[in-house]
Amino acid sequence: MHRPGSGLRRLTLLLLVLNVAVLLAGWAGSRWLGSANPLQTFNADKIRLLRDVRPMQAGEAETGGPSAAQTPPAGGNCRIWKDGLDAAGVAQVEAYLRRDGVGARDYDLVLSTRQGWWVFIPPMASMAAVQAVMDDARARGIQDMSPIRGGPLANALALGTFSSLDGARRHAAEMEQKGLQGVRYAPRPGVGAVRLEIVRESPAMHRALAGPWPPGLVPQDCPARR
Repeated sequence: MHRPGSGLRRLTLLLLVLNVAVLLAGWAGSRWLGSANPLQTFNADKIRLLRDVRPMQAGEAETGGPSAAQTPPAGGNCRIWKDGLDAAGVAQVEAYLRRDGVGARDYDLVLSTRQGWWVFIPPMASMAAVQAVMDDARARGIQDMSPIRGGPLANALALGTFSSLDGARRHAAEMEQKGLQGVRYAPRPGVGAVRLEIVRESPAMHRALAGPWPPGLVPQDCPARR
């Protein structure tokens, strides 16, 4: 037989053990949660380090903002020669930009006329001289050409028309590689204004836009587009 009160003592002891177990579980849980906090800090550190070691973007200063050298130039990213450019003017503009460190792919000269660029040999002394050049060109495998028979460019030799500066520039280089002498490229006469549009901004481009430009070739700011 059980002594009176023994059941109550066992129940009290069981409750005491359960309370101690709950307290121990709570203490262990708080210790585990406390040990998890450094993991969050570590992840934040990794994010900060990844940000710090990524390559600096072009035009970004060490402070994270735009550098002074990349401040957009006055007049925006476009200049214009309202009276157009001839072959000598195009060559001078390209030489000026190249001298300031601006690459040929960093800008474009844009016309409002389709097929507005042409490659040609300037006027020669006579049509007989033109015919001699054409015979020489055919011997070099060049077939696409046409003599200019009248006007200010009489006795010039047209070697093709193109929609872009890049196309004209590449064709002229190809003609020179085949041995033709005196090859030029320019906007066709009468096409009107020529726009300089910036493809890639750079400190060199900003310096070039600020001038001084070659005499007689100072461009104007392009009108604002509506």
